[in-house]
Amino acid sequence: MASSSNQTVAVVDDHRYLRESLKDLLEAAGYECELYESAERFLNEKGYSLVDCILADVRMPGMSGVEMLQALSRMPSHPPVIIMTAHGDKDVEAAVFQAGAIAFLKKPVNADLLMSWLERAISEYRAG
Repeated sequence: MASSSNQTVAVVDDHRYLRESLKDLLEAAGYECELYESAERFLNEKGYSLVDCILADVRMPGMSGVEMLQALSRMPSHPPVIIMTAHGDKDVEAAVFQAGAIAFLKKPVNADLLMSWLERAISEYRAG
């Protein structure tokens, strides 16, 4: 496993329980974690400039995860985005990848698979 010290992950999800559960999982693995209950708050607070990777839900009140990805894609650079959903179908999956996500994970998220994607995403992001 790659060292996760000094690596920060943003969790953008409207469900408090899931945000807290992911925070516990990520912190146990050595990551720092920033929590956002909406894509709007994440973008307004420029959370993307503070983190090494973003975990985001597709379906949230207000701006969706796909819309957040589209907003991020208009920026000069941003961290990699892993999208999570309990409501995924092939059309949603296609939209997520077209908008620039590096992974599309179904909820409940498999912890080992999530950690594998995080390590890969952050390693590639930091390598530039």
